[in-house]
Amino acid sequence: MRESAAVKLVRIVGGAGLAALAVGFLVAGRWQFALAVGVGALLGWVLCEPVRITWAALVIAFTVPVTIDPGYPTNPTYALLLVLFVLAGWGRVLRAERDGWQPKLIGVALLLPACAVLAGIVHWHSAKPVVVGLAPLLCYGVLGWHLVEEARREPRTIRRIAEALTWFSVAVAVFAKYQTLSRSWPIFDQFAYHWTYTSAFDNTRAVGLSGHPIIYGTFAMAMALVALTLRGRFWYVPFTANLVGLVLSGTRSAWVGMVLALAAWLFFRWRNLSLRGVGSAVAVGAVAYAAVAVAPSFLTPAVPEPASNVAAPAPTSAAPAPTPAASTPPSATAKPRSAAPARTSAAPTRTSAAPTRTSAAPAPSSNAPAPESEAAVTQGPAPSPSAPVDAVDVAGSRISDPASAGARFTRMSVVWDGITRDWSTVVFGNGPESNVRYLEHVGIGDGQAEVFDNTYLTFWYNFGLIGLAALLSLLVVLYRHLRSVPARVLLVGFSAQVFFFDVWLWPGAVAVALLAVALGAADHPSLTARPLPALGGRRRSPANPGAATAPAFR
Repeated sequence: MRESAAVKLVRIVGGAGLAALAVGFLVAGRWQFALAVGVGALLGWVLCEPVRITWAALVIAFTVPVTIDPGYPTNPTYALLLVLFVLAGWGRVLRAERDGWQPKLIGVALLLPACAVLAGIVHWHSAKPVVVGLAPLLCYGVLGWHLVEEARREPRTIRRIAEALTWFSVAVAVFAKYQTLSRSWPIFDQFAYHWTYTSAFDNTRAVGLSGHPIIYGTFAMAMALVALTLRGRFWYVPFTANLVGLVLSGTRSAWVGMVLALAAWLFFRWRNLSLRGVGSAVAVGAVAYAAVAVAPSFLTPAVPEPASNVAAPAPTSAAPAPTPAASTPPSATAKPRSAAPARTSAAPTRTSAAPTRTSAAPAPSSNAPAPESEAAVTQGPAPSPSAPVDAVDVAGSRISDPASAGARFTRMSVVWDGITRDWSTVVFGNGPESNVRYLEHVGIGDGQAEVFDNTYLTFWYNFGLIGLAALLSLLVVLYRHLRSVPARVLLVGFSAQVFFFDVWLWPGAVAVALLAVALGAADHPSLTARPLPALGGRRRSPANPGAATAPAFR
């Protein structure tokens, strides 16, 4: 429907006024206010159209890091979750007349939040832990509901978003290679709110735009799988680039997820294997290896080590908040005993004013100590950047690190003791944020990051067997109901990786599962498995008439 002249005039005048306001703030030296005006105007434009909301939700979840605080009124993770919740909720309001309110979808969206509320009632501590533990689950549930409804009616939009993200990931992989060669993390070295989110923590690994190696590994794994399964034009470029990024991130949990996801993909299409396909795979692997190993001399690090890397203290529960007035839950991490946090923990605890680098992601309910396995470098700051990094050797050393298994078993034992304290903790858990309380008052005490580093065990510890059964049932039902190969492969990779870190406070990691749900809900013939063409080969005309519409998505 065409806009009236009055509406157009209002939009032009309003846009000009906002632009003038932003310029005024810049002239006055208040760049934060100017940024707020720009972001607010952009969000207002996005909220006018549900399709824009879908684009914005996925792009924000995948690209906005939670390790930088430009001045949020609260913890960056919760600020981002609030934005995503508002976007998805408003999208459902705009589509209410067309789509109505589907009771089944609403029930699925509220399944995990309901488990959190039940656990909080049985083991009541106060309203705050319930709200803090409920917020991420509710946000992801509503966002998943929005994506499913939009994907069922706008499958082209979901495919376009997925393919756009894969090509964006190529630029991110180039940036990750630069981070490895220069032994620095541009942007994060300057603006991260804690030193453990800078290259001073571990400059041998890349973080892309995610702000943490583990979360970048999750992103690279997902984009490689999307490129492989959607197989758009020149799909092998983003696939190869993300294989490179996956290695440079040094994220073993993502490597495990990638291997299992590729095994699932081969299982789905083993009848279509050919020598040409095998040759293509070998070529991609060779190019990826060369890209990882190459180290141009003109990019050899020449900048001095960040000052924080020289005598940086180990992060503690008293780590500085992003802003003095930031409203955040109490720190969820106990003071590590070593000079530096475990590099493997996958989730910054939710209680600290900001996710601690030691945990790979701010866990909704802060998570138990990080596994020693990935914390092999806890004795001191990252090595000096004076010498170039051999990315192949670094990856090999992470595979052979013997400390990982011991740390994981230690954490599993601690969590299991808490789960089996009595029948009520087995069935209903210890209550939302109970792992935060444990880590804050007791801790693991092995000098590694204070996180449980296992999404499933943390969920059981907090929400009981009822919550764990709901989570596993949801994953199984999604896998069974969403028949598309991209959806199933992404779910396999995601489900495997989160066994090794706490995921809920890392929107960029949970977005992998949400993208899988969206691609599965699209359920278009173009998403079904097809033979792997040789690099540069021409596509054959689809034998299935239903697949004839696939080119329209490109």
